[in-house]
Amino acid sequence: MLRQALKAGDYGSAVRELRSIEAARPEVFAANDLDYLLGRTLEKLGDSAGAIESFESVRSRNSALKDHALWHLSALARSSGNLYLERLYLNELMSFEVDSLAAQAARTRLAESFLESRDPEEAIRRIESGPSQDPVPANSKSGPNIDRERKRLALLAHSYLLAGNTAEALNRFNALLSSTPNTEQPDDIALAAVRGLDAIDSVPSTAAVLTDDEHFRRASVYHFNRDFENARTHYSAIVDQFDSSPLASQSAFQIGRTFAQEGNFVDAVKWFEREQAGDPAVAKDALLQAASAYARLRKYHESIVRYQSFIQNYPNDESIDRAYLNIVDVLRDEGEETAAIQQAQKIQETFRGKQTEALAIFSEARIYFARSEWQDALAALEKLAGRNDLGGATVPGGTTAAEVACMRAYAFEQLGRFAEAIGAYLSIPDGMNEYYGGLATARLKSLAAQPASKPVVDTKLDELIAASRGSDPIAQRRAALDALRLTSSEETRRSLFTTLAHSYARSPEYNKWVKAAPLDAATREILTKPPQGRPDDRHRTIADELLYLGLFDEAAPEFEASMISDLKTSSQRLPANSAYTLAVLYQKGDRADRASAFFRQLWSSPADIQPEMLAPEYANFIYPVPYKEMLLKYAVPRGVDPRFLLSIIRQESGFRPNVKSGAAARGLMQFISTTAEQTARSLGRDDFHDDELYDPSVSILFGSQYVQQLFTFFPQLPDAVAASYNGGEDNMKRWLSRSRSRVPERYVPEIAFGQSKDYAQRVMSNYRMYEMLYDERLESKTPAFLGRYR
Repeated sequence: MLRQALKAGDYGSAVRELRSIEAARPEVFAANDLDYLLGRTLEKLGDSAGAIESFESVRSRNSALKDHALWHLSALARSSGNLYLERLYLNELMSFEVDSLAAQAARTRLAESFLESRDPEEAIRRIESGPSQDPVPANSKSGPNIDRERKRLALLAHSYLLAGNTAEALNRFNALLSSTPNTEQPDDIALAAVRGLDAIDSVPSTAAVLTDDEHFRRASVYHFNRDFENARTHYSAIVDQFDSSPLASQSAFQIGRTFAQEGNFVDAVKWFEREQAGDPAVAKDALLQAASAYARLRKYHESIVRYQSFIQNYPNDESIDRAYLNIVDVLRDEGEETAAIQQAQKIQETFRGKQTEALAIFSEARIYFARSEWQDALAALEKLAGRNDLGGATVPGGTTAAEVACMRAYAFEQLGRFAEAIGAYLSIPDGMNEYYGGLATARLKSLAAQPASKPVVDTKLDELIAASRGSDPIAQRRAALDALRLTSSEETRRSLFTTLAHSYARSPEYNKWVKAAPLDAATREILTKPPQGRPDDRHRTIADELLYLGLFDEAAPEFEASMISDLKTSSQRLPANSAYTLAVLYQKGDRADRASAFFRQLWSSPADIQPEMLAPEYANFIYPVPYKEMLLKYAVPRGVDPRFLLSIIRQESGFRPNVKSGAAARGLMQFISTTAEQTARSLGRDDFHDDELYDPSVSILFGSQYVQQLFTFFPQLPDAVAASYNGGEDNMKRWLSRSRSRVPERYVPEIAFGQSKDYAQRVMSNYRMYEMLYDERLESKTPAFLGRYR
């Protein structure tokens, strides 16, 4: 009863059950650390007073979970604003067991607590009295140990600054900047360092006279981290004070870029126009950026004039093709589609035999699609058939063979050439990661339901069913898979799934994916055996106790600490069965990112395996559902499908809560600072800080809110929402407008940013699988589904 309530998230019932046990059998309640479980459950209900009482009960006796209880007590004290009480708990925790995982985290938190209490001297003492650390080498690669040390040094630098020891703070902040692992993508610590340096320079008595190089270094850190205002302050200092510096023209150009990235194209144009007469290396980029900014301002003539100027002045530049192709898009936005077709055809002649020719043909085909001129569209698409220079996701305006094939099939369908349409759709592979395969299957089901095309579909279906009964197992499987794409008949699908099941059973490559995969004996024992004290392995003792209570989020790290305690170096690998056990524990503890490190090979399953037939154990590892409670809490009330959010998280961060991208996006849902600040305002969060995005609950709350807003722009258009999440809603509005359609087969090809198009397709492929495997409450529906066919 208790375990069922906890598994279902019914914490009220779980608390009542635990209170009942406590009243009836207090000795059993204490012996099994059920007071700790009660404390964790009350925390989830927001009952801080009750949780403190339960954790104090654990603290008062010699429980194996005492250090974990102290950690929770310190966090509860902090949340109430009582930093003095927090420090009492942290000090006790550190003296209790110096090797405990909670004690290791307590050292850093204790210093932070003193700093927040405006006691920097004590913070300094605590940090410097901690374990000695190796110095961080300049340009060292990022890693857990290096990241921890950089955070420690940043905390120390800020403590010195608050203590008034400017010289020490200055040295520490400069050391942090010099040791940034990737100077092209400066991390949060580098950002904290430049803010600290600027704080020192804001005081006249400690202000330094900065060189142009130092201004540019700080500006670059701010710019990457999307703190555009502070970036402009330093760029402007170079422009104003170092007009003869080689960095002056570049700084002016970067000021324009900051305005463009903020969507302020009026101010951006001013700076881009200014630099066209400056440094030749900057002038050409400024000309291109000015052309783009004018287009965003709907000053189409000015935009085209500047693209033409670029073509005339820089005919051999590596970006020359973009200038030609962008004119096509500007003409389309202006409504001059005939002129846009003529420009596309001119590009084809100019760049005959090159990739740019293929991109121009694709542009022409998209115009015909928007105009519903299907014969012309088909003719253009036929020119692209068989070409291997389509650009893909790496080239703006690029396409793929699957996209061209789907558009070609769609054109056949619109022309009423149903047999050719069916053949073309079936030629597009379908599978777990096949976006256009999924669209093709949906189109085939639609054709099967339309009176005009149904007879043609039925004929093809009969042909495929007959082929699925043949003797060649490969041909049999291929025919059954194709037939499934043409029918929604339950009886026919049952028969075809039976055929597939027999086919998979004869192939080890396929059979392992559909056959249930029970836990290995060692893992099953760990999950089911009652806890046993291990005097020689404290981490394992704690892990067993937490596993018994079902608290996998805390059990997994303790179990891992036990596993690696005897390894001589961190580079040694764990035994395969131990790694599998650890992956299972992390999966159950809502750390899908850690579990996937072991199960990554599952993602390379056969491309044509029928997703519905994946064994639930594999499906749940490939498409996990971590943070279920948070998703249901924040997404569902906002009318957002939590499976859609999971699809974004899987693509954005791979379920890693602490990740920061090359675009300075943070957390599970990879928010950039500008979008996060806008979302914070819509939530009434005036005290928001970017670092909060590393908290899964904050990231999911913000993601739910932002996706809800995107759906108001693009109602019932999840593909458009996915693309706008990556490429921005203003861009998606422009791409959707060009397509003149709400059908993804027509508007998704218009997504001009290759990365955004690829992103949207991956998210939607994820979403399709999550819809197939889970219901809207994130309950697995795979077993029941498979039960109909096995």
